[in-house]
Amino acid sequence: MSSQGMNVLKNLVSQKLSSIESKGRLRRLRPLHPRSGDWLDLTHNDYLSFRYDKDFQSTAHKASAEWPMGAGASRLLGGEHLVYEKLEAAFSCWKNCESSLYFASGYAANEALMTVLALPEAEFFSDSLNHASLIDGLRLARLDKGQKHIFPHNDVEALRDKLSKSQSSLKIVVTESLFSMDGDEAPLIELSALCREFKALLIVDEAHALGVYGKRGSGLIEARGLDHDEIISINPCGKAMAAAGAFISGPAWLRQYLINTGRSFIYSTGASPWIAAGMLATLPLIEAATDRRQKLFAMSERLRHDLQDLGFSIGTSSTHIIPLLLGSEEKSLHVEQELLGRHILARAIRPPTVPEGECRLRLSLHAGLDHLEPLLKALKEIG
Repeated sequence: MSSQGMNVLKNLVSQKLSSIESKGRLRRLRPLHPRSGDWLDLTHNDYLSFRYDKDFQSTAHKASAEWPMGAGASRLLGGEHLVYEKLEAAFSCWKNCESSLYFASGYAANEALMTVLALPEAEFFSDSLNHASLIDGLRLARLDKGQKHIFPHNDVEALRDKLSKSQSSLKIVVTESLFSMDGDEAPLIELSALCREFKALLIVDEAHALGVYGKRGSGLIEARGLDHDEIISINPCGKAMAAAGAFISGPAWLRQYLINTGRSFIYSTGASPWIAAGMLATLPLIEAATDRRQKLFAMSERLRHDLQDLGFSIGTSSTHIIPLLLGSEEKSLHVEQELLGRHILARAIRPPTVPEGECRLRLSLHAGLDHLEPLLKALKEIG
């Protein structure tokens, strides 16, 4: 029998869920659709299509065999497996930076970095479309009102104005390199120059660029020819890397500082040694995946042009993430269902993920796609 306290909580939660449902926004988990050759899946972030690649998975499995599945403890207690050090060194070499620290998730990495840098001398300047983990990290940092500034998305001049008014000795600009809902890139070259001009620090989340951009695939920092010695990067591995966890990459002293002050690192069990070992073994495969990257670029450019020719708005997308901007929730859900009936998986994105009136279908392309004609045909028919 439920306790009185449990019943009170149940009633309050039921009211919250009813309110969400009345707005048509009640989410439910949807199992992965059985993989079939006649289904077109545009929902996931496995941009290089390594999750189901037999050679890739075999390499990861073999490397993982000698390690336990669980770390057993936080890395500061009894969980510092040797594979972490090897992986962090290999990743740093690939990323062309001095040092990296491996976290169990991108969310934990972003929260740790934002909070440990929230010194009394610091002022943060954050892009308005940054990921929830960066936003929550800044909230957890308990910054004073004057320590946090939000600048309009990718607006370099607005950022310049805010930086010019700051008297802080430590100015920190925070951005993603590729934004996951709009599919557009941050102007990293301009942001880097601006940070140099105002003696600011640039932090870049490479979640959706890692593995995809750059000659070696290490991200948009590499692709834009920027010096990582001037940048701190966050590198989540659950997308093109086909793994899990995340690296914060930068100078060695930052790694030491995070180990000693990053609460989500100190008080969390270490990431799975299985995954760490698998990633160490497959890093060379990610770096060598030039053909997959080129295929993804060509396919993305072609689809963007085809959608615009059909009269659809794709916003500012210039990448493999293409939003089909439809405006209303009803229209977005209708198109999602119509595509589902044609064996095409594409998710409607609605508030609170995007603002009211900016609902969309998020088309996430990956190297495993062979043709997109069924999508274009379906969109013509749906109108």
